[in-house]
This record gives sequence, structure tokens and C-alpha cells, in this order.
Amino acid sequence: MSRDHDPVVDVRNVSRDFRVAASSRTLFRVLKDAVSGVHATVEQRHALRDITLSAAHGDKIAIIGNNAAGKSTLLRIIAGLLRATRGTVSVHGEMVLLTSLGAGMLDEVSVRDNTTLYGSLYGVEPARMRAVMADVLDWAGIAGYEEAKLRTLSTGTRARLAFSVVRHIATDIFLIDEALSAGDVTFRAKCRAFFDEPRNHDRTFLVATHDMEFATSFCTRALWLHQGRAMEFGDSRLVVEHYIAAQSPRPALAASSGAAR
Repeated sequence: MSRDHDPVVDVRNVSRDFRVAASSRTLFRVLKDAVSGVHATVEQRHALRDITLSAAHGDKIAIIGNNAAGKSTLLRIIAGLLRATRGTVSVHGEMVLLTSLGAGMLDEVSVRDNTTLYGSLYGVEPARMRAVMADVLDWAGIAGYEEAKLRTLSTGTRARLAFSVVRHIATDIFLIDEALSAGDVTFRAKCRAFFDEPRNHDRTFLVATHDMEFATSFCTRALWLHQGRAMEFGDSRLVVEHYIAAQSPRPALAASSGAAR
């Protein structure tokens, strides 16, 4: 097998469980149980169940599913932020996890310094950020505003600035958790143009998304999760088609032939 087809992300039979109280308890009940030595009843919940996924060099994989399907949990386990209860994960190469665009930026600090700060969070040297500052601000549509306080920017503009910095991250693997849902149509179009750039053809992307058009146009494969289980993993267009069909409301049962008219 050639090196290009060896997995750079290999997830094998991964499950993630967590324990929650069987019922909500007031602070009074918590303290009373602690004093009396009573142990609260807990239930085992499953965020992920026996998930297997393999991504090779240059693969583009969408992770789809309804809210609470386990998409974010899976990406955080791959990134090493959460530990799998069972199963194994191996990653070969530099990796970054993108979640909330702009998280870590400071309102009372200038756009220029926030750009350098945000880049440093993802391993981009300050000297490198200064060298590409003009490009970062121009792409974000705020050329000439480098001395403005971050708090003067709209939420959408902050997202554009953050993603403009992301464009300059040197990494082999991108894990993206709904980071593209922020911003307007123009912003999302610019993000997609970034994905189509030649430098990204050899990078591996795992993208949790609710954008089915993006999942089919940019990603070649898709993993559909439902309540922590893998429903289907394969060709993105086919998986998305099945996922959308499953979301459609089922037709009401026809009235029986013996119903009154």
C-alpha cells in the first residue's frame, strides 16, 4: 500500500460514555444526601457507540447528523481533548481543531494584536503573522482597521478575521466543528474558495457540518451519526441523500377503507 493511502486518522471501535444523575436534584438534596451518606442514582449515557473511521492523506470527510448526534464529541476525541471510553485513535501528522471562530480574542485589544494572538494559538509565529497581516486584513474586509479595538467589529467581521488567520495555519489535518456556520453568504463563499485552493488538496479535512451542499461539493465521503451511532459511512452524495430522506416527515397513514365518509 502506498504512503498516500495509509490512514493519517484512524478511529477504531471508539465509544464514549458518561454518567449523569438519574433525576435532577436541588442543592438541598445534594447536601442532605452527602450528610446522610446516600449515594445518588446515576445512569450511563452513550455519546458515541463503536465508531470506526479512517481518513487518508488528502481525504475530505463530512460528519453529519442532528444536534447531539456525537459529531463534536468525535472530533474532540480525535483531537485528544476527550478520552475514549473504549476503542483506539491514532493520528499521524500535525493537526488543529477549529470550533468557535475567534474564541480567545480580546475585546479591548487592537485588531493587529488580536491577529497575532489568534495565530499564536494555532502555532503561527508572530513574525509570520506580521508578514501576512495585510493579506489577513484584506481578506477579512477590514484593511486599514488594524489599530481599531476588536469590540468595534461586528460578530460576523470577527469570524471573518479569525478565519482569515486560519488560512495561514500550516498543518496536515484540519478538524472543523461547525466553524463555517458563522457569517453571511459572502463569508461562507470565501471560506469555500479557501478549501478549493491547490495548497489544500493534499491536506486532510474532517468537517462536522449541517451544510449539506458543502458536504457534497467539498467532501468525497461522509459519516452520518445518529444518537452516537454510525448510520452510514461512504460516498458523500449517497450518505447525504439518505440522511435528508430520513429527516423528511413520514406521510400520515391513509384512512382505513371502512372509515366513515
